[in-house]
Formats: sequence, structure tokens, C-alpha cells
Amino acid sequence: MTVLSAETVFTRTRSWLVHTAGYLSAGKLLHAITVTELFAIIIIANSIGEHSLAYPVLISLSFFPLFTQLDARSRFQEYKRVKDQLARYGPDRRIFKSVAGSRCQRDATLAAAGQLGYASHCRACFSTTGYRWYHLLPDFVKVRPRFLISAAFWRTTFFMPTYPPGKRLFPDFKDSRADVLICS
Repeated sequence: MTVLSAETVFTRTRSWLVHTAGYLSAGKLLHAITVTELFAIIIIANSIGEHSLAYPVLISLSFFPLFTQLDARSRFQEYKRVKDQLARYGPDRRIFKSVAGSRCQRDATLAAAGQLGYASHCRACFSTTGYRWYHLLPDFVKVRPRFLISAAFWRTTFFMPTYPPGKRLFPDFKDSRADVLICS
């Protein structure tokens, strides 16, 4: 039997807490939607009672929180990717603009930028490009609404591969180029 030292337990616990905090902050809106959906399901389950359609209705409603959490997991993968890019290249406007089209991606990017100290640069870039807190729908919905039923949308929204499969590229590197951001 292997006995872990107190330092190892502390390090693993801290790592788990940082990981969990990153996951929760990358998808704040999605987690709030999940909690709301779960409360709605509980209320509906209590009000349906012994109706013959109770179980089919509850089973079909349970897919909403599932897909919301699949989206949150994909945003967490986006958060890790953006965090590595920000750590390597600093607050480059190209990084921020590449994820500006979706509210969930903006939230994940803002969480990653906040952990590296670039939150003000990130907010400034999103604000300069015209995005506000109330822009919830992704940009492509206005231009190509049929994209919602494509395999590419489902893959990138709900089933994004784990980033990266191995070890993070730059876990603790912080660049000092924070003053070179130009977002136009």
C-alpha cells in the first residue's frame, strides 16, 4: 500500500480545485442554464404526478441539461486552448477575435484571460468589436441558421475533442507583452 505525503495530497487537491474552478468559470452561463433546467424538471415532475405520460416527458426533458453540460465541456476545452495561446503569445487580438462569435466562447476566453491577467484586454477587444453581455446567440445563426443541423456544429458544440490529449503546452508561462494589444 502506497502512503501519500501531506505535500502530495495538498498539491493534488490544489490542482483539482484549480481545474474545477476553471471548468466552472469557463461556462458560467451554461452552468446557470443547467441549474435552471434541473429546477424546472423537478417542478414539472412534482406537478405531473402519476400521469401516464410522466416518464416519457421527464426522460425527454432530461436531455436538455445533458446537452448543456456537453456544451460546457466543449467550452472548457476551448478555455484550455485559449489559455495556452494567451500564455504563449500574450493578449493578441487575433486570439480574441477567433472566439468572439459566440457568447459561450467569449465567456470561456474571458475566464482564460482573467487567469493570466489579460481580462481587461479581452473585454476591451470584445467591446471594440461591438459585443455586449446581451449578445447571446452565435453570429452564424443570423447568417446561416441551417448550420445548427450540420455535423460540424454538433461536433464543435457538443463533442469537441479533449485539448490536448497529453500534457499542457505552457501551463505556467506568462508573457510580458500585455501592453501591445491593438484591437481593431
